[in-house]
Amino acid sequence: MLDALNRFFQEKVTPAADVDEDARRLRIATCVLLLEVAHADDEFSEEEKNSIAGILGQRFNLGDHQADELVALAERERLKSDSLFEFAQLLNEKFTRERKLAIVQLLWRVVYEDGILEAHEDALMHKVGKLLGVRHEELMALKIQVKRSLAD
Repeated sequence: MLDALNRFFQEKVTPAADVDEDARRLRIATCVLLLEVAHADDEFSEEEKNSIAGILGQRFNLGDHQADELVALAERERLKSDSLFEFAQLLNEKFTRERKLAIVQLLWRVVYEDGILEAHEDALMHKVGKLLGVRHEELMALKIQVKRSLAD
């Protein structure tokens, strides 16, 4: 899987001069998780896509075109993958605990984009939390934090 990502980057993705290969792979893994959460309710709207592109643009300092390109690439990788394990494993290997918690916070933002938390979205968030080594109480604290921030 990771070899396929590397080949794809080398052949298809316009690399930014200041971003190394590891950083690009981490961006893809992060985006795949965001997309998986957005697709959890079987309704992936253009608004959700734009929201994810905006989150990625802000998080990784990307222009609109770069963020859209990242979303398209990650969507293809998400569809080819059998599980989220390889993406979570990459994040676990390279990211600090704080960065993984920040990703979980972004995931909760995507979940609450439509204002509704469905049971399968909640279950997926628990699964992703476990894959990233996030404790249950941390997962719940971030959930509450995001929910409150969106209500304001």
